[in-house]
Amino acid sequence: MMPYMTIFTGQLTSMTVKFSANYDLQLNPSACKRCNACGLYLNQDPALDSSAQADIFWVGLSAVQFGEDEDRMPLAPDTRSGGLIEQAEQGLRSDFSFYRTNIVKCLPLNEGKIRYPAEHEMSKCFPNFEAELSNLQPAIVFLLGKQVATFVLKKYGIKTVTFDENFDFSTFNIGNTCFVPIHHPSYILVYKRKFISDYIAAIHNTVRVAMAL
Repeated sequence: MMPYMTIFTGQLTSMTVKFSANYDLQLNPSACKRCNACGLYLNQDPALDSSAQADIFWVGLSAVQFGEDEDRMPLAPDTRSGGLIEQAEQGLRSDFSFYRTNIVKCLPLNEGKIRYPAEHEMSKCFPNFEAELSNLQPAIVFLLGKQVATFVLKKYGIKTVTFDENFDFSTFNIGNTCFVPIHHPSYILVYKRKFISDYIAAIHNTVRVAMAL
């Protein structure tokens, strides 16, 4: 029998739909260091968070290019997007633990320049993301930006993803995990800089509401 999920939106409405996710999660996150599934490992070793537990995931698209001595953490605090995530975590860390990851763990390049990953590369790496979910079992997963949110939620049978300009985020409860599509931090920093405090407040409110369910 196909499992079901209940979707709760930011407007506090809900609906139940079928989803067709494959929950045969056999991979360990460390396996992506040797998976060699898509060939991107030739560009750079995968970027992985070393946290052993997490209540909340931040999920970006793909790895950035690291220098030899740089910390290879996804969405690292010394990047612009990672810095905004760092701000968002303030005020929550006393109660919750965090984990940062990307759908594509390795570095997509085109003639030496960083590019967006192709959908087949995202699909090849998706089992590694599923393994992270299985191992750490987060309560909340923030999906950063339209490309990530659309790709991930489509895997669970959700075809429509919207982003409210007032940061009234929709939430999707899949199993025991609440998936939340939010604007990518880079979008906020470029186009909504005046509303950074509202963006962070909306994230905090989403966490409090989701954890209370």
